[in-house]
Amino acid sequence: IHMKVQVHEIRCKSVLNRVQSTHMPFKWSINPYRGCQHACVYCYARRYHEYLELGPGSDFETQILVKTNAPEVLRSELSRASWQREWVAIGTAVDPYQPVEGKYKITRGILEALCDYETPASIVTKNTMILRDVDLLERLAARAGCRVLFSVTTIDDRLARKIEPDTPPPLKRLEAMRELAARGIEAGVLIAPVLPGITDDEASLRQIG
Repeated sequence: IHMKVQVHEIRCKSVLNRVQSTHMPFKWSINPYRGCQHACVYCYARRYHEYLELGPGSDFETQILVKTNAPEVLRSELSRASWQREWVAIGTAVDPYQPVEGKYKITRGILEALCDYETPASIVTKNTMILRDVDLLERLAARAGCRVLFSVTTIDDRLARKIEPDTPPPLKRLEAMRELAARGIEAGVLIAPVLPGITDDEASLRQIG
């Protein structure tokens, strides 16, 4: 059952988020949206919707906040003399290429800003829509550095439809990964999450790897 998605356009004051954890391989993150239409049942970011006084269940996948001025704000932040062009992770809480990106192109605008200010970026996504922006990914890879990780939990289509119902099929993601790699863009697979008793057996993990 597909519930109606409500999109809320908001304006943000900042885009670059300083990552507090010392265990992460990056110091900065960007999330163009709040909430995610991919509706993955296991998503850890669901609980953050409660900070917006929205529920972590169906609200997370049907109440999507779009940061319409994110590219403009990011350009202002990247233009500061103090900016050190450190690696930025895009999509740490929600997928930057979820369906709403097709209309709003916020992620594309963010990539354009990162290209112009020669700032390296890593992207995590489950969506093959990223191929739309291959021109910018190539440019960023050549100028500063670019890494794309496709999140794959399982390559079993039936299981994928149950646990991540509104994402492209896993094999399509792997095809997109190969296409980016063929273009000279560093691309790989993020096997996450590993679901105990569901996807943690050796055969399942080997199929992805």
